[in-house]
Amino acid sequence: MAKRDYYEILGLSKNADETEIKKAYRNLAKKYHPDVNKGHDAEEKFKEVNEAAQILLDKDKRAMYDKLGHAGVDGQSGFGGSGFGGFEDFFSSAGGFGDIFGSMFGGTGQSSSSRRNYGPSRGEDIVVDVQLNFKELMFGVDKIIKTKLLTKCKTCDGIGAPNKNDVKTCGQCGGSGSIMTTQRMGPLSFQSQAKCPNCNGAGKTFANKCRDCSGHGYKFETQEITLPIPKGTRPGQQLMMSGAGHASEDGGPNGNIYINVGIIKSNIFSISGSSDLIMNYNISYLDAILGNEITIETYDGIIKMKVPKGINSGEYITIKDKGLHKDSHSHKRGDLKLKVNIVVPSSASKEVKEKLEEINNKDEFKAKNKLE
Repeated sequence: MAKRDYYEILGLSKNADETEIKKAYRNLAKKYHPDVNKGHDAEEKFKEVNEAAQILLDKDKRAMYDKLGHAGVDGQSGFGGSGFGGFEDFFSSAGGFGDIFGSMFGGTGQSSSSRRNYGPSRGEDIVVDVQLNFKELMFGVDKIIKTKLLTKCKTCDGIGAPNKNDVKTCGQCGGSGSIMTTQRMGPLSFQSQAKCPNCNGAGKTFANKCRDCSGHGYKFETQEITLPIPKGTRPGQQLMMSGAGHASEDGGPNGNIYINVGIIKSNIFSISGSSDLIMNYNISYLDAILGNEITIETYDGIIKMKVPKGINSGEYITIKDKGLHKDSHSHKRGDLKLKVNIVVPSSASKEVKEKLEEINNKDEFKAKNKLE
């Protein structure tokens, strides 16, 4: 059976650069790796992808392939009966592609030669949802929540035992917390890391364990956390509290807390544009006719102003610079816009009715409708 074109295998054009080849290889290796893809032809496609990438990432071999096709590189792919060695060497020469398997399998799939020490890992993040009312949204607020946090055990100070002499390095994994396993697939061998069964991945064993954390060195505790929500925050925004999340069990920095901001539904307020605040506001029909002075209770205090004469329901009265803050660092604000609703009484006293009857027939009080 004739071999497929290497560029076609990787889905690339013949002028693809090294970055594009590596990206294509990474995606296809993840897709067809036998530990991920159980399809009957996955293993064969995985080998095909590796062979294509190995040739195209070697400048000399690629030049020969571009000139002579498969005839120029047959026997140079490094997989023909060479076992794991050629496969592993390719990863090293291709810029650390062994990392692909680490990213697929949570850091447990790297070969022994490509495995690196990346240092302590960061603690897990926490995501919380917070609902704000419009006043909190406008001026900011400190929200107090209760959540379970992984923290260093105060009794043993994180060592997992009453004293340091009770802690021993695991004899099976040498303190790494993992052991290497080898899996064969046809002519290829794959090495991967697995959690050490002797120490359960801790890398150490205990003569005596801490009674409070059972040897873990860390435990979950319910804590009150104050979430500072700044002015200018918007619904749908995500805020971050750096280092306020779960502790790292191997000495790294704490995780973060991510705060998803929501808004409590209101029958009075809504947001328009980026920073204008809409307020549904009732006035009397006499206010609308006479242009009376009204007293408005806002989150900034009491504001008095005259109603524009002849205003109709659905129209707006704008109060400048009393809306939402533009952002958390700015003193600039949007506008407060009163959406007018003219309230007509359902009943009236005899005296009021008589006075209304007096003006009922005047033209200026008659509504006029015309057909087009």
